[in-house]
Amino acid sequence: MLASLGAELLKIRRRPSTWVLPLIWLAIIVLLNYTLTYALLSNVPPPTFPDGTPKAQQERVREQQEQFQEQQLRALYPENLVRNLIPGYPSVGAPIALILGALTVGSEYGWATFKTILTQRPGRTALFLGKLLALGVILALLVALTFATGALSSLVVAALAGGQIKGPPPGELLRALGAGFLILSVWASLGALLSTLLRSTALSIGLGLVYSLVLEAVIFNLPINSESFTNARKFFPGQNSSSLADSFSTQAPTQLAPQTPQIDAAQATLVLLAYTAVFVALAVFVFSRRDVE
Repeated sequence: MLASLGAELLKIRRRPSTWVLPLIWLAIIVLLNYTLTYALLSNVPPPTFPDGTPKAQQERVREQQEQFQEQQLRALYPENLVRNLIPGYPSVGAPIALILGALTVGSEYGWATFKTILTQRPGRTALFLGKLLALGVILALLVALTFATGALSSLVVAALAGGQIKGPPPGELLRALGAGFLILSVWASLGALLSTLLRSTALSIGLGLVYSLVLEAVIFNLPINSESFTNARKFFPGQNSSSLADSFSTQAPTQLAPQTPQIDAAQATLVLLAYTAVFVALAVFVFSRRDVE
């Protein structure tokens, strides 16, 4: 399996998609999460007042505006790194991980290279597990890279705004790293499973993106007043991914619909772990039992 892992890492890092997809996410973090927000907050026009407005009222309004700007800028400082980055994992990271998982397996079917690989050692199960482990290594590096990019961007913002440079609590940061990796893993394993079942990269990516971006939202907005339906909604991967990310926020959840039942972090973690294990087990079983053609 170690030999397969090394070979898969070599293949994955030579694929352009392995570099392009993470770079898109990092660009979104830098441009939208930090650069655009800082530019907008730093260039808010001063309030205007009608003639005859008392000076005391003008000063109070200006002070309130300054306090609001300072509060919003503080959200970009390093101490709020986790709360600024983790909501992007279910919304942006999940589709990227799904595409990476689908490409890792599906490209072998598209290039018809599985037959050649399987004529060599190791066996099917070891080969497939090595491929998934290599994917896991890439996801772990991606999580670390996103937080490193966010940390660097937050330091720049804090320096420009003259704010306090103080990092997030170490425990919170470690939990966020684990949560981010788990969210990416469940969607990457779904992409790998779809590619194994369908033997197609394009179709598996299409179906996976439709489910992750559209299908759950449509289902959960159906006007069905049923306790069973409400309880069932607590066990879907998208809902649990969003709930796990929202558990790091001190504000009300933004990823879930208002009528969606709340899911605590412990349950979301267990559900996502179960989905990841089931997706991986099914993909390994199908690959080891079915002809690769």
